[in-house]
Amino acid sequence: MSVGAELRDPWGWLLAGVSGGVGWAVLAGAVAGPAAVLAGVGIGAAVLATKVAVGAARNHDEPPAPPPRPRDRLPEAPRGTIQAELATRGRTAVERMADLADRPADRWIAGEVQQACRDSQPVLESVRELAGRVTLLDSSIVATRPEALAREIQSLQDRMRLSTDADVVREQRRALAALDAQADSVDRLLRRRDTLLAQMQAAVVGLEGLAARIGELVALGPAGQDSEQAGRIVADLTTSLDAMRAGVEEARSILRDL
Repeated sequence: MSVGAELRDPWGWLLAGVSGGVGWAVLAGAVAGPAAVLAGVGIGAAVLATKVAVGAARNHDEPPAPPPRPRDRLPEAPRGTIQAELATRGRTAVERMADLADRPADRWIAGEVQQACRDSQPVLESVRELAGRVTLLDSSIVATRPEALAREIQSLQDRMRLSTDADVVREQRRALAALDAQADSVDRLLRRRDTLLAQMQAAVVGLEGLAARIGELVALGPAGQDSEQAGRIVADLTTSLDAMRAGVEEARSILRDL
């Protein structure tokens, strides 16, 4: 902490007061009363000053906290798209879990349900992010005009078969190579999009399954904490969350590669 923060820390003043009181008690029998009081005040002030100095120095040595990572400005998934539907299903599943979290009277069951709800929030946030990124991929694919590109490649190939001039053929081959490279890029975008959608679906289905298992756990009631079935459900919750987090991280790695 800074010097000002150290001075505002109540523990520093408490420590100084206790130290000064102990010093006064020890010295009271050996020196006059006023002198013992002054000595006690001096001890307390020295202790406080030492704590402030040490705390400020320790804070000075610590590296500053890294700034928050800026977030991309992702578009909303258009209504009617696959990614928009998946994002809605994921949000509905998490809302169902939140509703169930307030229902158990049993503290153990309530704690497990609330923890599962907290752990599902980052998964839902990732689903929303992936929906925005799939939307960006869609716009990129549309911008490349895949059907028009395929027609252009076919037309150029037809003209090359009829060309007899070597210079013309050479330039046509260069143009065809550029068009083929663009077509390869479109193919990669399509494959990435399909992969991300599949991983989004897996995460959303996992959230829906999680909500169903939580409903089963809550339905067991207070006696559920002593049952073998409740233990299996809790283990399943943990396994499902781990699988969802792994799938989302895999999707993030695909995006980094892209």
